[in-house]
Formats: sequence, structure tokens, C-alpha cells
Amino acid sequence: MFFELKDFCIDLAESKDSDEIAEVYNSNKQFLKSHMNRERVTNEWILQELESMKEAGFYPCKIVETMSGKIIGIIDFKAGEEAYLSLLMIKDDLKGKGIGKLIFQSFEKYARSQKSKCIRIDVVTDYDNSVLDFWINNGFVKIEDIKLNWTEKTLPAVIMRKYL
Repeated sequence: MFFELKDFCIDLAESKDSDEIAEVYNSNKQFLKSHMNRERVTNEWILQELESMKEAGFYPCKIVETMSGKIIGIIDFKAGEEAYLSLLMIKDDLKGKGIGKLIFQSFEKYARSQKSKCIRIDVVTDYDNSVLDFWINNGFVKIEDIKLNWTEKTLPAVIMRKYL
């Protein structure tokens, strides 16, 4: 386990988690359409994504609600002097309840414990303004406009950093 909160724990995702992780992705229909030109992802896609994240040095993790044991989100990150938060996604029906903020705050504590000096995120800018606002409200500043290539699609994005 990487870190835990009162009601959630964050642990490395395994192949046996692919069904529940696909549910998290597939509940976020606007994300899938905007980022991937898809309606759904398959278990096979999830398994490939977990493997490619590991190969790139990331920790693909599941966010588990401790009471139910259900996966309610995912978080992919790299530790290091600059921690790199690649993805934080919560099931769509749980958004707006403060869970994402709690998970991020716990991730920030984890990054500090790993002696990270800052956290980097890349935020797609033509997707949902509330996402950019979320990161700004959590102390991130815009560093640079970039083009992000993911799943054979080029997306306008911004590199953001929060210094710890």
C-alpha cells in the first residue's frame, strides 16, 4: 500500500482489478470522448495501459473504499524529486463530494515523505474547465502550454507544478 486515508487506501493496481478499473474509466464518458474518441474501454485496454504505465516508470494505482472494498478511482504517478501525477480519476457519480481533493492531499503528503520538491501534472485544456480550476485551487501554477499525445490523439494541455 502506498498511502491511506480514513476511508480509502491507495495500492498498486493488478490485472485482477481490470474489470473495476474499466468501470471507473467507463463512468467518465466525457473524459473518454474528449481524450480518446471512445465511448468505452475494454479490460484488454486496461491491462495494456497498466503495463505501459509500469514500463514508463509510473505506479498505476487503485483507490479503494475501505468499507466496501470497491475500487472507486485510479491514480497514476511517478515518485522522485519531481513527483509526476499522470492521472487522478474518480468514478463519475462520486465527483463533487471532495473525494478527489482528499486523495490529492494524501498524495501530496506521500510525495513530501518521498522527498519530492514539487509535483507536476499535465492538464488537457479543451476538456472541462472545472478540472483546471481544481488544480489551481489546490496550489498548482501553469508553467507551459504543450501538446499531449495519448492513445493516438494530440491534445492541447498545460504543464502545471506545485512546489512543496
